[in-house]
Amino acid sequence: MKKIKSIVKSYLPFVQNVYSIFKNKSSVELNFWKNQIKLYQEWYDGKIPDLFGEKIPLAEQKVVLQNKKDSAILTWLKIHQEKKYLEDLVLTKNYFNGMKVLDIGSGPFPSAQVFENTELYCLDPLLPDYFRVGFPSHYFDHVKFVCSTSEDMPFENDFFDAVISVNAIDHVDDFLKTIQEIRRVLKKNGKLRMHIHYHKKTPAEPIELNDKIVSEAFVWCPNFKKISESKNKRGFTLDGADEMYTVWSN
Repeated sequence: MKKIKSIVKSYLPFVQNVYSIFKNKSSVELNFWKNQIKLYQEWYDGKIPDLFGEKIPLAEQKVVLQNKKDSAILTWLKIHQEKKYLEDLVLTKNYFNGMKVLDIGSGPFPSAQVFENTELYCLDPLLPDYFRVGFPSHYFDHVKFVCSTSEDMPFENDFFDAVISVNAIDHVDDFLKTIQEIRRVLKKNGKLRMHIHYHKKTPAEPIELNDKIVSEAFVWCPNFKKISESKNKRGFTLDGADEMYTVWSN
């Protein structure tokens, strides 16, 4: 028993450090999205001239609900987020027609609902926190929200026809374990499309990636290759010399 206690005690600082890193990363993420809700409402009400390049919505563009906050969020989803997914992944709305699709690191929006005729699963470990601070989920009965990390996904082997991720794979805790899980849940010859941000490590984005790391991690996926790279995405331009947005696909 003393030996067991000694082992547990020796690992305690490591466990506490891991927990502290996760908690800090989650707090940064959540604070960002809480602030975004305020900006969506100001944009919706015309109190700011634009948001990430999107001009104030016209009356006919607005989603109008009894709840002003939800109206603003759903309008932003329609005008920005859904278009962003199509542009970032370089895809058309019908690309995943008839498929079961997993969006890894979806954030508080089911942006991938822009893809028509799909069975959509949105996976993110912070979903309950997003909903708690004000992001609605009850408007999206057609979407399956899954609160889980990408390192231990609660799905059977070969469950999905397609897996996507938009600017999220650099937010994970364990990149290689995440890739192993993607391999496990994706059907053989399934579609894989990843929008990946290369950058220096940050509190919310702790994974530093480059072409070599990505290509080696996905060596198991036939024909997986980089199809584009850019300093720009919808509403944002990178200014860091070592930063790049890339799109990888099979």
